[in-house]
Amino acid sequence: MALGKAMPEPEKERKREMASSTHLSQSPHGAKTHGGRTANVLVAKNRLTGAVMLVPALALLVVFVFGPLVRVVMMSMQGTDIFGSPSGFIGLENYRTVFTDPAFVKVLIQTFLYAVLVVAGRIALGVLLAILLTRHIMGIKILRVAMTSIVSVSVAAASLGFLALFGSSGVINSIIEKLGIRPVGFLTDAKWAFFTVTLVTIWTGLGFALILLCAAIDGVDQEILEAARIDGANEARIQWSIVLPLITPTLFYIAVTTCIEALQAFAQINILTKGGPGQATTTITYNIYTTAFNAGSANFGIASALGIVLFLFVFVLTLLQFRFLEGKVNY
Repeated sequence: MALGKAMPEPEKERKREMASSTHLSQSPHGAKTHGGRTANVLVAKNRLTGAVMLVPALALLVVFVFGPLVRVVMMSMQGTDIFGSPSGFIGLENYRTVFTDPAFVKVLIQTFLYAVLVVAGRIALGVLLAILLTRHIMGIKILRVAMTSIVSVSVAAASLGFLALFGSSGVINSIIEKLGIRPVGFLTDAKWAFFTVTLVTIWTGLGFALILLCAAIDGVDQEILEAARIDGANEARIQWSIVLPLITPTLFYIAVTTCIEALQAFAQINILTKGGPGQATTTITYNIYTTAFNAGSANFGIASALGIVLFLFVFVLTLLQFRFLEGKVNY
């Protein structure tokens, strides 16, 4: 009787094939040959394909983003004649002019206050409405569609609608006059104009914020909320202590994007107040426009310097938001 079983012929053949393939794929020094070369060629081919597919997007970025940015930086260090043509290199003189202008300090403060109010107002109003729109109430879906459809209205169209409401002879003032009350200068009084433009800006982006917030609240685990209710927590406590912390990633995203949007606001200011009365509603973006194009002005050098200042202002505020708010986000 044999001491051990003989290895079946198919098993021997399979081991010989494996040894042969290993021998072919490696040289005596351990360097890769046939199989390794094929894998390297495939990886290189995939990388080349990916690079080729990126070329159109990179070309668009160079033409429409990086190219104009470099051009603005160059123009910000040049003087311009009355026709806007470069008149020579003047270094940082345009920046000195910008920062020594007392009116610019006021515009900078107004821009910051405007951005803060828009962000706070849109988040506060958006959260309150989103909580309402996610309740299980009859007909709430219709209201939800109506409220979120704001996203389809352009800023220009919305501004024209609010102009018809808040204008000197608008709907609201017409009603006020019929009641025997003195009309309110919503767009012509410095006390009112700034907050009117802020309100319009909050409204124009409210639809998009509601879509994100409703989706975030709907995504909260209902078992957690039911457990809190069983423990005796009221609805206000549940929303404040459970729902809000769980949707902080969405709130953080809305805060960052809304801040950037507010700092770049132009259409609503141009349509409603044109930066007035005086400079009560002038922001950096609108100041760039008036410096470059308004009233026959063609001071593109200073306007370009203002554009770089706006770029840095947006960058710094966004960086501060990431620095102080991201740590409070519950991922």
